[in-house]
Amino acid sequence: MEKQSQVEILEGSRQALRAGQIHFDFDNEDVVLSALKRVDKAVLITPASPTELETGVRFVQIAKDAGLKHLVFMSIHRVEEAPLIPHFASKVAIQKELEKSGLMWTTVAPNNFYQNDYFFKSSLLDHGIYPQPFGNVGLSRVDADDIADALVQSLLREELRGQIFPLIGPEALTAKQTSEMYSQYLGAPILYGGDDLERWEESNKPYLPAWLLADWKQMYMFFQRQGLKATVADYIQQEKILNRPAKTFESFVKETIQAWKR
Repeated sequence: MEKQSQVEILEGSRQALRAGQIHFDFDNEDVVLSALKRVDKAVLITPASPTELETGVRFVQIAKDAGLKHLVFMSIHRVEEAPLIPHFASKVAIQKELEKSGLMWTTVAPNNFYQNDYFFKSSLLDHGIYPQPFGNVGLSRVDADDIADALVQSLLREELRGQIFPLIGPEALTAKQTSEMYSQYLGAPILYGGDDLERWEESNKPYLPAWLLADWKQMYMFFQRQGLKATVADYIQQEKILNRPAKTFESFVKETIQAWKR
């Protein structure tokens, strides 16, 4: 981005240890205000926490006080369809705050990330199981590189302001199809771990805090019932920000398996 536009990029970090980083702490209003006064534009990616809603709304309010010229917010694809899922509800509330703030804004709304599958490397390679229990209705998952490109475009192009851009892959895949894709490129059988969310919850209790486990369980219940598929209108809107085809899941899997085998 710096090469494209000759702009200075500052990265907020709790521990600013390298050039281009500044001290940042979502929980400290003075620190947030000080950081935002140093920039013209900002990207807001709210951290997962039980207080995500309050954190995001407060950030928008401080951004207004700081005189920020443009705020880019990362939400979730079709987030309004599941407002009872806690981290979806947070994004809905933050978007509403953004729209009434008077700030110039752009929102990118990605589907489930391909890169979430990095967490399942051991399950896939050692046990032959794809464990993400999102069911067999289908998700229009997306690559993180496409999300990053859209965030950059949102910052650089004024004509994108005041709009929400879905970020979705070119196809909606089920968990079974996802497992079959991994099986094809691993050259070994990969089975879907199934839709049993009680079993999923029990197996993940040692690794996830209770609030996050409950949140994700609701999300997967929604995915299993309704999926999260892109519409024709979503693809038309996405073209305005990407200006190219989104990366396919197959290409992601192929690249990932090659990297895992090195």
